[in-house]
Amino acid sequence: MRILVLSDIHANQIAFEAVLRHAGRQRWDRVLFLGDVVGYYPEPEAATRTLRELQPESVLGNHDALLLELVNNPEPGPLGHSLVHEVLDRHRQCLSGESLAFLQTFQPRLQRDSWEATHGSLRHPWEYLASLPSAQANLPLLSTDLCLVGHTHVPMIYACVQTSQGNLWRMVPFRGERAIYRLPPKAKVFFNPGSVGQPRDGVPLASYAIFDEELRVIELFRVPFDLLAVQRQVREQGYPEALAVRLEVGR
Repeated sequence: MRILVLSDIHANQIAFEAVLRHAGRQRWDRVLFLGDVVGYYPEPEAATRTLRELQPESVLGNHDALLLELVNNPEPGPLGHSLVHEVLDRHRQCLSGESLAFLQTFQPRLQRDSWEATHGSLRHPWEYLASLPSAQANLPLLSTDLCLVGHTHVPMIYACVQTSQGNLWRMVPFRGERAIYRLPPKAKVFFNPGSVGQPRDGVPLASYAIFDEELRVIELFRVPFDLLAVQRQVREQGYPEALAVRLEVGR
């Protein structure tokens, strides 16, 4: 089984379509989504509808969860009138009933025989698993050999091999247009496929992966998209300027 792994689309439909065109030239059998289809960019309904058509297994992202909270209580909470709250409130008002119902099917965590998935980390769903110490802290909670996570928007591997002398760790970033990683025998691995809609590793390219369950191989792809068109959408629709600026630097 080959799994198309997507994360952090963030209503960037232009980047999402670019990823799906690229993925259409690969071979995959089903889809795993690691959370945050909404937030930040101007096409939440199109992105949610497109994702729904893929019939993915999905975990709940923090932006997804906040939007669902706003549906029940549109008054500002702890975030106040932050950029995140401002955008999600707009998204709440333009999502269809079908799309909201779809978001409500997202799970806090998924676990299968050979892998598990969550948005942030195993310790806390909104924790950023963004450093070796955070990977080390989450290792005792790992029930399988592989945990797929999102949230950081940075494609990365944290791999641990347990030996009689202690744990040996390796971190593997993915910055090129294509990379292949074969899961080491007996290793425990945290894998982040990066973000479809808002890269944050200094590489302004969308990111996705394909995981081959049988071969235990991960393929990571970076995909160009029409960045200027997304920036134009942001500005024409009155979204915060910072969202347009950060795309061109991948931050």
